[in-house]
Amino acid sequence: MQYTVNRGEKGRVEAKVDVPKSAFVEAYDKVLEQLGKEAKISGFRPGHIPRDVIESNVGANKILNETASFLISKHLSDIYKKENIVPLGSPSIAVGSLAQDSPFTFTATVTSKPQIKVGNWKKLKVKRVKAKEVTDKDVSDSIKNIYEAWKKQQESDKQHATSDKQENEEQKSGKFIYDAHGNKIFLKGEGETRKSFSAKASEDEIDDNFARKIRARDLIHLKELVRKDLEKIMADQVEAKVEEEIFEEMLKLAEVEVPDILIDDELNRIILRITQNLEQQNKKLEDYLKEQNTTLDALKAKLRPQAEKNVKVTLIMDEIGRSEKVEVTSEEIENAGKGVDQTKLSEQQKADLKNYLAVSIMQSKTLAMVKKAVTSSALKS
Repeated sequence: MQYTVNRGEKGRVEAKVDVPKSAFVEAYDKVLEQLGKEAKISGFRPGHIPRDVIESNVGANKILNETASFLISKHLSDIYKKENIVPLGSPSIAVGSLAQDSPFTFTATVTSKPQIKVGNWKKLKVKRVKAKEVTDKDVSDSIKNIYEAWKKQQESDKQHATSDKQENEEQKSGKFIYDAHGNKIFLKGEGETRKSFSAKASEDEIDDNFARKIRARDLIHLKELVRKDLEKIMADQVEAKVEEEIFEEMLKLAEVEVPDILIDDELNRIILRITQNLEQQNKKLEDYLKEQNTTLDALKAKLRPQAEKNVKVTLIMDEIGRSEKVEVTSEEIENAGKGVDQTKLSEQQKADLKNYLAVSIMQSKTLAMVKKAVTSSALKS
């Protein structure tokens, strides 16, 4: 086999392959032999069918095509390894010549995972600010909001004639808070909610009895739960800010040309998340586009820079994880998959899930390693 590889922009790779006549004939004979073992032809035992009978019954075109597929798969695999090509998706194949007892030529075009130059990321320094302290007033205000939403829900339940309409309006607003156990309580609107219930949320009504109604043991327990929730929110905000600053600095440092196929995939994932969020609010994407006076194409164009940024960050973190030899154990993958019902998954789907979990865990471990290396704590919040 002889081949040439041409690399274009954004990971485009074109491989032209020439297979000599002798190699093609050898592959043709192997395919013919395998078909003879599998064929069921009256009057002959499998594996003992004459060559001309197999060709007559199976068809010359099928044998030629299967031979071509075998050679394409074999030679591309070798070329990918030799040329350090990591294909993104299946290649586009153009066959130049395909005939029995003749040389075989084909051209494969594929998008390859881009080469990434990260640079000396360990020199980066990012400060982690102290999380905002959760005060008693923060806890009290949060519980009042929970009470007001709960009270509104109770009154709504009593009005059977209008309950469905009201609930739909609340969920369409997209605004909600969580009760002590993480259940969503939708709000009609921040200003309207406070106006309607500020007078009702008195200290007398927010008591142990109310706490038990939303599944806390008592008011003290409810305050503990709310404080923990608020502290976690504050801590998560700090970590999100640290990660965003790390990513911004990484993007300045690294050199990476992102293939369009990866940007398109990420863009589709963003649109899918938007659609799912809208469905939780009883909305459709079409309705959202009308409200925003835009089109799907225009929305994608607006989101494309963010999609490209997301892909760049992912590729950079992948490269750091690889270069730093971040490992993911089979035990970690198994533990991560315990929460997924795999009984109805095919073997291919299980393999895809395992690969997805491995990538996600490696990304998480790499990010944790990077944060530890480049962050320092600020003295003041």
